[in-house]
Amino acid sequence: MNLKRKSFIIINMTLLISLFLFFILTEKFGKRYYFYQKNIELNNIESTIQNNIINPSSDVLIGKIPVLQNNFEFNNALKISLFQKNNWKYDFWFGDEALKRLNKTGSITRNFQQKNLNSSFLIRVFKKENNYIIICLSLPSIEENIKLMRTFFLYIFLFISLFIWCIYTYYLRKITYSISSIEFSLDKISKKDFSKVSLIKSGDEFESISKKISEISLELNEYFEFLNKRYESQKHFYNSLAHELKTPITIINGYAYYIKDILKEEDKVYCDFIINECIGISQMAKKFQLLAENSKSLEFSRFHLNTLIENILEKFYLDFSEKNIDVSFISNSVEVYADYNLIKVAITNLISNSLKFTKNNIIIKINSDSNHIIFSIYNNGHNIPKDKILKIWEPFFFMEKHSKIDNWGFGLAIVADIINKHNGNYAVENTIDGVIFKIILPNI
Repeated sequence: MNLKRKSFIIINMTLLISLFLFFILTEKFGKRYYFYQKNIELNNIESTIQNNIINPSSDVLIGKIPVLQNNFEFNNALKISLFQKNNWKYDFWFGDEALKRLNKTGSITRNFQQKNLNSSFLIRVFKKENNYIIICLSLPSIEENIKLMRTFFLYIFLFISLFIWCIYTYYLRKITYSISSIEFSLDKISKKDFSKVSLIKSGDEFESISKKISEISLELNEYFEFLNKRYESQKHFYNSLAHELKTPITIINGYAYYIKDILKEEDKVYCDFIINECIGISQMAKKFQLLAENSKSLEFSRFHLNTLIENILEKFYLDFSEKNIDVSFISNSVEVYADYNLIKVAITNLISNSLKFTKNNIIIKINSDSNHIIFSIYNNGHNIPKDKILKIWEPFFFMEKHSKIDNWGFGLAIVADIINKHNGNYAVENTIDGVIFKIILPNI
């Protein structure tokens, strides 16, 4: 759910809940609050009477009767003291329990609803010296008052709610627009599109963020242009170097074979050394060409990685047999979406690297989950020194001089280049008795 819809729902739910709570609280506590305020008013009137200051308002009646214990006499005297005429119309009566409480506490307050008059009387009786003082506060219909106030406040509430909703909607549109602009800019950058990022002129944090994104976009654009130029130059260098090496190496190799044929048997070993070195340089030239060809666009396709590895292992069968190397391949059927030829080169180089440095055991595994496909190859050779673990992926770096082919430090550099182009990762780990190389590809 996007921010705009979520905020709209939250705001409207808040307003509806507020309206619901308004009615509940008004219904439950409105009448109590009304009586609470009227009791405060009676307290004030009582206080003035106790201080012999009598200045009642028009809706307050004050009477005085002697202290009477008889229930009938008390109520009759009370009515007469408050209402000189037509006192029979008013419906109120203090029972025996009320009189007992009056004698005990010296004060009592009761509300009497007058159905015929659509009003009520709030009556307080308290002792002063040897008399009862009666205060009668005429109240209009409480229910009617609450109903009118509830209707009035409802209109006010709806008006304020509409006003707040308009403000929130306007402000929310500005926020969502700013967020959408930032999201769009980041999406462009993630796709390596560094065209000018639109700035947000809001005078707040969003404007600062958009400026930072714009600055980062310009810096990334400059950096990628620098890398592309450097890569093109590097590719041209590798390609040119490969072509320049081929001709002299071919000539040297040919003369070496010719000289070998005319030399004595004990001297031919020197020609074999020259020939082996020529083959090594020739293989290095091929690696240069591979590094240059990797700059081409990837040709993605779906293929089974386990089948590709099985085919590569068949080509190394004689090498494994000659060195008595035990090779294990553990995998289920795993499908990968990648450039078939480049992945083939990367895995071939890793197997070739393990073949050179293992003692007698190679274990290859493929694991996969919803996000990644992991190829790992273990060999029980010597551990790689910690200070050289990162350097082994660089061109021209090798651990030790080796008499065999492909010891010019390009195998792992090509692996790193290929995996980077697939947005994957590569790693090497030392174990107790060997080394594990890994390449991690996205599972898409």
